Amino acid sequence: MVKGAVIRFLSVVTLVLAVHVAATVPAQAADLLQLYGGENAGTAGAQFLRIPVGARAVALGKAYTAMAIDGSTLFWNPAGVMRTPGRTNYFASHSKYTAGIDLNYLSAHHRSQNFGYGLTMGVLSSGDILRTDEFHQNGTGTYFNANQFFLGASLARAMTDRFSIGGTLKYYQENLDEYQIHALLGDLGILYFVGMGDLRVGFAVKNFGSSLTPSGNPPAMPDGYLPAGEFQSFPAPTEGTFGVANTWGLSRNTSLALTADFNHPSDNQESFRFGTEYGLREMLFLRGGYETGRPENGWALGFGLQLKRKQFLVRIDYAYTDMGAFGTIHHISVDLSPLTARKNTDDWRGDSR
Repeated sequence: MVKGAVIRFLSVVTLVLAVHVAATVPAQAADLLQLYGGENAGTAGAQFLRIPVGARAVALGKAYTAMAIDGSTLFWNPAGVMRTPGRTNYFASHSKYTAGIDLNYLSAHHRSQNFGYGLTMGVLSSGDILRTDEFHQNGTGTYFNANQFFLGASLARAMTDRFSIGGTLKYYQENLDEYQIHALLGDLGILYFVGMGDLRVGFAVKNFGSSLTPSGNPPAMPDGYLPAGEFQSFPAPTEGTFGVANTWGLSRNTSLALTADFNHPSDNQESFRFGTEYGLREMLFLRGGYETGRPENGWALGFGLQLKRKQFLVRIDYAYTDMGAFGTIHHISVDLSPLTARKNTDDWRGDSR
């Protein structure tokens, strides 16, 4: 009993100190982070791949690298596939984004005792965009579209009862009127349960791969203008994230989760992300999150409803974010895990699960 109390106390102290240190970074250090990360601002393409997926993750301020053990784990950290509640999982997410843009995401994965497999797809739709040019600034009367999508396949492996790794290979395509961009990109992630209660750490590197180069035929140019000989290439929107998370049972019917991430994108300033979730009877969850260094979309709020039966576990989540001048963004997602009443084949995980 004493040993268990010590472990719980150390886990609380560890997470609280991590959040406190991150939140109280001296102004000088914060300036250095901003200068270091801001040098390459606006240099990467395919920003669609950065739009967050899953209302729970959004409501937690995108501090989800270590928390991702649900249907959205293929997006945030593919290593989390080996820790989802059900051995099979189906996930769908929809975001009503700014300027009439819609983002839809689907994923499905299955895990055995040692390996996990998953498929994922994301689609961004712009809707019809009025075509303009220098002679028709109010519109030419014709329209075009700017759509993007990716298809991904993931593989995860449980190395031990506490440590898992995962990776995703993605095909990305962007369609802008008559132009296209094709690229192969990858994600890598690790997830480690420390062994002190639910305390866990995660690390993920996302969207690394080949440069992004448009293809297509340049449009006819007015007299006196020469078309460009070739298109400029842009780097992929690579980012690395380190996270820590823990969940405490406050009482028999309530729980509290805290999570914190440090995010380092290749083309923007670094940021810290924080999130908290209060659970009631494992049915209702209230969430809030914040990301530093983001003048737009820093704060987030949301809630989730979870229903558990012998045959399935389903959770419906909602999140709200304020994009300032771009308006408010609404996110909704559904996470479904069929459960079985057979003998638990995850007994090998022990208490670290």
